[in-house]
Amino acid sequence: MAAGLCGCGLPHPRDTLTTDSATGDAGMALRRAPRLGPIPSPRIVADGVTIHPRDAWGADLAPRGTMGVEDVRFLLVHHTQTSNVIPDPVALMRGVYAFHTGSAKRWNDVAYNFFVAPDGSIWEGRHGSLDGPVVADATGGNQGFSQLVCLLGDFTAVEPTAAAQDALVRLLAYLAVRYELSTWQGATATFTSRGSNKFPAGAPIVTPTISGHRDVTHTTCPGDAGYRLLSTWRRAVHPLVAATWQRPGLQRASRLDLRAP
Repeated sequence: MAAGLCGCGLPHPRDTLTTDSATGDAGMALRRAPRLGPIPSPRIVADGVTIHPRDAWGADLAPRGTMGVEDVRFLLVHHTQTSNVIPDPVALMRGVYAFHTGSAKRWNDVAYNFFVAPDGSIWEGRHGSLDGPVVADATGGNQGFSQLVCLLGDFTAVEPTAAAQDALVRLLAYLAVRYELSTWQGATATFTSRGSNKFPAGAPIVTPTISGHRDVTHTTCPGDAGYRLLSTWRRAVHPLVAATWQRPGLQRASRLDLRAP
Protein backbone atom coordinates (compact mmCIF):
# COMPACT_ATOMS: atom_id res chain seq x y z
CA MET A 1 0.00 0.00 0.00
CA ALA A 2 1.38 3.35 -0.98
CA ALA A 3 1.99 6.00 1.65
CA GLY A 4 -1.00 8.20 2.30
CA LEU A 5 -3.61 5.77 0.93
CA CYS A 6 -4.60 3.95 4.11
CA GLY A 7 -7.18 4.88 6.69
CA CYS A 8 -7.59 8.62 7.09
CA GLY A 9 -4.67 9.54 4.91
CA LEU A 10 -1.78 8.72 7.20
CA PRO A 11 1.10 6.69 5.79
CA HIS A 12 1.09 3.03 6.72
CA PRO A 13 3.52 2.29 9.59
CA ARG A 14 5.88 0.52 7.20
CA ASP A 15 5.96 3.50 4.85
CA THR A 16 8.02 6.67 5.19
CA LEU A 17 6.18 9.49 6.91
CA THR A 18 6.13 12.58 4.72
CA THR A 19 7.30 15.71 6.51
CA ASP A 20 8.46 19.19 5.65
CA SER A 21 12.02 18.29 6.53
CA ALA A 22 14.63 17.57 3.88
CA THR A 23 15.11 14.07 5.21
CA GLY A 24 11.45 13.05 5.39
CA ASP A 25 12.49 10.80 8.24
CA ALA A 26 9.66 9.28 10.27
CA GLY A 27 11.73 9.42 13.42
CA MET A 28 12.07 13.17 13.03
CA ALA A 29 8.30 13.60 12.81
CA LEU A 30 7.51 11.32 15.73
CA ARG A 31 10.10 12.67 18.14
CA ARG A 32 8.70 14.59 21.09
CA ALA A 33 9.63 18.25 20.86
CA PRO A 34 11.30 19.91 23.83
CA ARG A 35 8.87 21.72 26.10
CA LEU A 36 8.84 25.45 25.47
CA GLY A 37 7.11 26.32 28.74
CA PRO A 38 4.59 25.06 31.28
CA ILE A 39 2.24 22.35 30.03
CA PRO A 40 -1.29 23.77 29.83
CA SER A 41 -3.77 22.18 32.22
CA PRO A 42 -6.48 19.93 30.79
CA ARG A 43 -9.85 21.59 30.44
CA ILE A 44 -12.90 20.02 32.08
CA VAL A 45 -15.73 20.69 29.63
CA ALA A 46 -18.42 18.42 31.07
CA ASP A 47 -18.89 15.70 33.65
CA GLY A 48 -16.44 12.97 32.71
CA VAL A 49 -14.99 14.88 29.76
CA THR A 50 -11.53 16.42 30.19
CA ILE A 51 -9.66 17.63 27.11
CA HIS A 52 -5.97 18.45 26.79
CA PRO A 53 -5.66 21.69 24.81
CA ARG A 54 -3.73 21.94 21.58
CA ASP A 55 -0.79 23.67 23.28
CA ALA A 56 -0.25 20.57 25.44
CA TRP A 57 1.16 18.76 22.40
CA GLY A 58 1.72 21.36 19.70
CA ALA A 59 2.40 24.78 21.19
CA ASP A 60 5.14 25.26 18.60
CA LEU A 61 3.07 23.89 15.70
CA ALA A 62 1.06 26.81 14.44
CA PRO A 63 -1.61 26.36 11.77
CA ARG A 64 -0.34 27.10 8.26
CA GLY A 65 -3.39 29.19 7.38
CA THR A 66 -6.86 30.22 8.43
CA MET A 67 -9.73 27.76 8.90
CA GLY A 68 -13.39 28.58 8.69
CA VAL A 69 -16.24 28.17 11.15
CA GLU A 70 -18.24 24.98 10.59
CA ASP A 71 -22.01 24.48 10.48
CA VAL A 72 -22.00 21.25 12.48
CA ARG A 73 -24.74 18.74 11.64
CA PHE A 74 -23.05 15.44 12.44
CA LEU A 75 -19.96 13.86 14.03
CA LEU A 76 -17.49 11.74 12.10
CA VAL A 77 -15.31 9.01 13.66
CA HIS A 78 -11.85 8.29 12.22
CA HIS A 79 -8.75 6.27 13.13
CA THR A 80 -5.12 7.01 12.33
CA GLN A 81 -4.44 3.42 11.15
CA THR A 82 -1.06 3.52 12.86
CA SER A 83 0.44 1.08 15.34
CA ASN A 84 -1.62 0.28 18.43
CA VAL A 85 1.55 0.40 20.49
CA ILE A 86 1.57 4.10 21.40
CA PRO A 87 4.06 4.87 24.16
CA ASP A 88 3.72 8.60 23.52
CA PRO A 89 0.49 10.00 22.01
CA VAL A 90 2.10 13.45 21.85
CA ALA A 91 4.75 12.16 19.46
CA LEU A 92 2.12 10.48 17.30
CA MET A 93 -0.05 13.60 17.08
CA ARG A 94 2.98 15.64 16.14
CA GLY A 95 3.66 13.11 13.39
CA VAL A 96 0.09 13.50 12.16
CA TYR A 97 0.59 17.27 12.04
CA ALA A 98 3.81 16.86 10.05
CA PHE A 99 2.11 14.60 7.53
CA HIS A 100 -1.08 16.60 7.14
CA THR A 101 0.67 19.95 6.73
CA GLY A 102 3.51 18.51 4.62
CA SER A 103 3.82 18.01 0.89
CA ALA A 104 1.49 15.00 0.79
CA LYS A 105 -1.62 16.84 2.03
CA ARG A 106 -0.79 20.55 2.35
CA TRP A 107 -3.62 21.13 4.81
CA ASN A 108 -3.44 24.07 7.19
CA ASP A 109 -3.44 21.89 10.30
CA VAL A 110 -4.16 18.36 11.48
CA ALA A 111 -7.39 17.20 9.85
CA TYR A 112 -9.17 16.16 13.03
CA ASN A 113 -10.87 18.34 15.62
CA PHE A 114 -10.15 15.92 18.48
CA PHE A 115 -8.01 12.85 19.18
CA VAL A 116 -8.73 9.99 21.60
CA ALA A 117 -5.74 7.96 22.87
CA PRO A 118 -5.77 4.30 24.01
CA ASP A 119 -5.44 5.37 27.65
CA GLY A 120 -8.70 7.33 27.36
CA SER A 121 -7.11 10.77 27.23
CA ILE A 122 -8.79 13.29 24.91
CA TRP A 123 -6.82 15.91 23.00
CA GLU A 124 -7.78 18.99 21.02
CA GLY A 125 -6.59 18.49 17.46
CA ARG A 126 -7.24 21.21 14.91
CA HIS A 127 -6.44 24.60 16.38
CA GLY A 128 -9.45 26.32 17.96
CA SER A 129 -11.71 23.26 18.18
CA LEU A 130 -12.06 23.54 21.95
CA ASP A 131 -13.45 27.05 21.59
CA GLY A 132 -15.86 26.44 18.72
CA PRO A 133 -16.67 24.60 15.49
CA VAL A 134 -13.69 24.63 13.11
CA VAL A 135 -13.85 23.36 9.53
CA ALA A 136 -11.87 20.11 9.26
CA ASP A 137 -10.16 18.27 6.38
CA ALA A 138 -10.42 14.66 5.28
CA THR A 139 -8.70 12.28 2.90
CA GLY A 140 -11.00 11.69 -0.04
CA GLY A 141 -12.49 15.17 0.33
CA ASN A 142 -14.16 17.02 3.16
CA GLN A 143 -17.89 16.98 2.48
CA GLY A 144 -18.31 19.40 5.38
CA PHE A 145 -20.87 19.93 8.16
CA SER A 146 -19.00 17.75 10.67
CA GLN A 147 -16.57 17.66 13.53
CA LEU A 148 -13.95 14.91 13.26
CA VAL A 149 -13.02 12.70 16.21
CA CYS A 150 -10.02 10.44 15.59
CA LEU A 151 -8.99 7.36 17.55
CA LEU A 152 -5.23 6.89 17.76
CA GLY A 153 -4.44 3.41 16.45
CA ASP A 154 -5.48 0.84 13.85
CA PHE A 155 -8.92 -0.69 14.33
CA THR A 156 -9.06 -2.79 11.19
CA ALA A 157 -8.95 -6.08 13.11
CA VAL A 158 -8.90 -5.14 16.80
CA GLU A 159 -11.25 -2.97 18.84
CA PRO A 160 -10.16 0.19 20.66
CA THR A 161 -9.37 -0.23 24.34
CA ALA A 162 -12.24 0.01 26.82
CA ALA A 163 -10.77 3.31 28.06
CA ALA A 164 -10.67 4.74 24.54
CA GLN A 165 -14.23 3.66 23.81
CA ASP A 166 -15.54 5.18 27.04
CA ALA A 167 -13.74 8.45 26.32
CA LEU A 168 -14.99 8.45 22.72
CA VAL A 169 -18.60 7.97 23.81
CA ARG A 170 -18.37 10.77 26.37
CA LEU A 171 -16.70 13.10 23.87
CA LEU A 172 -19.35 12.37 21.22
CA ALA A 173 -22.08 13.03 23.80
CA TYR A 174 -20.47 16.33 24.80
CA LEU A 175 -20.21 17.43 21.16
CA ALA A 176 -23.77 16.34 20.42
CA VAL A 177 -25.04 18.50 23.28
CA ARG A 178 -22.76 21.37 22.31
CA TYR A 179 -23.99 21.43 18.72
CA GLU A 180 -27.58 20.37 19.48
CA LEU A 181 -27.45 17.16 17.46
CA SER A 182 -30.10 14.49 17.80
CA THR A 183 -28.79 11.16 19.08
CA TRP A 184 -32.12 9.32 19.17
CA GLN A 185 -32.12 5.91 17.49
CA GLY A 186 -32.01 6.39 13.72
CA ALA A 187 -31.24 10.13 13.91
CA THR A 188 -29.76 11.46 10.67
CA ALA A 189 -28.28 14.65 9.31
CA THR A 190 -29.15 16.07 5.89
CA PHE A 191 -26.91 18.45 3.97
CA THR A 192 -25.39 19.21 0.57
CA SER A 193 -21.91 17.80 0.03
CA ARG A 194 -18.98 20.13 -0.46
CA GLY A 195 -17.28 17.33 -2.37
CA SER A 196 -15.66 13.96 -1.67
CA ASN A 197 -14.67 10.92 -3.70
CA LYS A 198 -18.00 9.34 -2.73
CA PHE A 199 -20.33 12.34 -2.97
CA PRO A 200 -19.49 15.11 -5.47
CA ALA A 201 -20.04 18.71 -4.51
CA GLY A 202 -23.73 19.53 -4.64
CA ALA A 203 -24.91 15.98 -3.93
CA PRO A 204 -27.55 15.57 -1.21
CA ILE A 205 -26.36 13.47 1.74
CA VAL A 206 -28.31 11.81 4.54
CA THR A 207 -26.11 10.14 7.15
CA PRO A 208 -26.37 9.18 10.85
CA THR A 209 -25.58 12.03 13.21
CA ILE A 210 -22.71 9.84 14.45
CA SER A 211 -21.05 8.35 11.37
CA GLY A 212 -17.84 6.64 10.37
CA HIS A 213 -15.50 8.17 7.79
CA ARG A 214 -16.44 5.46 5.27
CA ASP A 215 -20.08 6.59 5.36
CA VAL A 216 -19.20 9.74 3.41
CA THR A 217 -15.92 8.86 1.67
CA HIS A 218 -14.51 5.84 -0.16
CA THR A 219 -12.15 4.60 2.58
CA THR A 220 -11.78 1.75 5.07
CA CYS A 221 -11.67 4.21 7.98
CA PRO A 222 -12.32 3.81 10.94
CA GLY A 223 -11.40 0.16 10.32
CA ASP A 224 -13.73 -2.84 10.14
CA ALA A 225 -13.57 -3.51 13.89
CA GLY A 226 -14.11 0.16 14.68
CA TYR A 227 -16.96 0.56 12.21
CA ARG A 228 -18.82 -2.43 13.63
CA LEU A 229 -18.88 -0.65 16.99
CA LEU A 230 -20.61 2.49 15.70
CA SER A 231 -24.10 1.25 16.59
CA THR A 232 -22.88 0.36 20.09
CA TRP A 233 -21.36 3.80 20.51
CA ARG A 234 -24.54 5.50 19.30
CA ARG A 235 -26.62 3.57 21.83
CA ALA A 236 -24.20 4.54 24.60
CA VAL A 237 -24.14 8.21 23.62
CA HIS A 238 -27.89 8.83 23.75
CA PRO A 239 -28.45 8.26 27.51
CA LEU A 240 -25.61 10.66 28.26
CA VAL A 241 -27.19 13.29 26.05
CA ALA A 242 -30.65 12.60 27.47
CA ALA A 243 -29.28 13.13 30.99
CA THR A 244 -28.78 16.80 30.12
CA TRP A 245 -32.49 17.31 29.41
CA GLN A 246 -35.03 18.59 31.89
CA ARG A 247 -38.27 16.64 32.36
CA PRO A 248 -41.15 16.90 31.69
CA GLY A 249 -41.05 18.39 28.22
CA LEU A 250 -37.43 17.51 27.41
CA GLN A 251 -36.32 21.15 27.49
CA ARG A 252 -32.58 21.58 27.18
CA ALA A 253 -30.91 22.09 30.52
CA SER A 254 -28.22 24.66 31.18
CA ARG A 255 -26.03 22.06 32.84
CA LEU A 256 -23.83 19.50 31.09
CA ASP A 257 -24.08 16.46 33.34
CA LEU A 258 -23.18 13.48 31.17
CA ARG A 259 -24.04 10.82 33.71
CA ALA A 260 -26.65 8.40 32.46
CA PRO A 261 -30.14 8.96 33.89
